[in-house]
Amino acid sequence: FYLDFEASDNLGNDANGGTDWTETSLAAADQATDTPTNNFCTMNTLDNEYVDATFSEGNNQVVIASGIKSYATATMGVSAGKWYWEVELGASDGNDQSYGIADRVSTSANNDVYGVDYPANYVYETQGRFVESETTNTDDAPDTYTSGDVMSFALDLDNDKIYYAKNGTWQDSGDPTSGATGTGAQDIKGTADADTSGFYFPVCSSETTARGATWQFNFGGCSAFTVSSANQDADGYGNFEYAVPSGFYALCTKNLAEYG
Repeated sequence: FYLDFEASDNLGNDANGGTDWTETSLAAADQATDTPTNNFCTMNTLDNEYVDATFSEGNNQVVIASGIKSYATATMGVSAGKWYWEVELGASDGNDQSYGIADRVSTSANNDVYGVDYPANYVYETQGRFVESETTNTDDAPDTYTSGDVMSFALDLDNDKIYYAKNGTWQDSGDPTSGATGTGAQDIKGTADADTSGFYFPVCSSETTARGATWQFNFGGCSAFTVSSANQDADGYGNFEYAVPSGFYALCTKNLAEYG
């Protein structure tokens, strides 16, 4: 038998012509582009100061229970280049949820994404705000978001800008291809700044003990939510719901070797 897993609707297909295998607890969303020769980013279970968060779906789903204040970071940090990923907010108890980037992995337990451990965090809150943690400055974003919304993130470390989209629409009329102009972008500290670690990691957070949340990430390797479209970056990597902006790339080892 030879299982190539190329047919998402028949993952047990024997491509050698024999009897197909029967799938158990597998769905089309479980098909992955992640391979032994090209690993994709996931959320980081070893960031274990935050053991109250539960990881599943290939470590691309993070559940933060109600009653705790917690956040989770990803496995791949970047200090250069342009990067794209997506996240869907699943079950949520309401506002005070956020996703974005943190400039290092966690260093102390049970702190939110505004924690003093991070000199530089930049997030998009469900209430409809762009927030920088170091100064607690906030900028209004056009849209709030809630359960079922797919959010896109474009990180431009060549120009120190970040862009957020909701269901395919870039917020604040953002244009990730605008370069140094940064149309609709949130400015971030450059990696040469002495106050940062030099690397930024994807992050999600529940900022208050009153509300929990389920975050379902898609870094292009294996999405925790069902992808109805099939979009790749310019090098043909990843599987995304929305089009990857020109010049941006999936967080995977082959792209990191070339652009990171």
